[in-house]
Amino acid sequence: MRVRYRLVTYTASPAAEQQDMERLFHELWHVRQRAMQPAGEWRPRTDVYETPGSLFVKLELAGVPEEAIEITLYADHVVVTGSREEALPVGQQGTSPDRGLAFHEAQIHYGSFRSEVRLPHPVDSERVRAELDNGFLIITLPRADA
Repeated sequence: MRVRYRLVTYTASPAAEQQDMERLFHELWHVRQRAMQPAGEWRPRTDVYETPGSLFVKLELAGVPEEAIEITLYADHVVVTGSREEALPVGQQGTSPDRGLAFHEAQIHYGSFRSEVRLPHPVDSERVRAELDNGFLIITLPRADA
């Protein structure tokens, strides 16, 4: 799977106290960004875990084709964007949703999505891998110092 890498060189390298403040600001801003997302945009369920040699980002993307997913790696975070198209239930193709189709529950998100994960340490951009397996996107981000 194709992963784009963008090295952002204009990021300042602050002292330790400033790093803590920036981390807090980033976390608060990220929460605010989610609240300000356009209507219809959603964030897939995401697990982030690591081993001594790599960081793993696992996203639940059932029904999203590989060509609808874009992964962009920045120096300090990874962003996954894409879209899941809404398909009418079996037997309803060719029927407009406003005629004869009534949902009793609607919990599946459709439309464009975005997930941003901050990287706790530098990664080796040359060895990053991503694969879509049984509805899960798994991004492997090897540590730069491993």
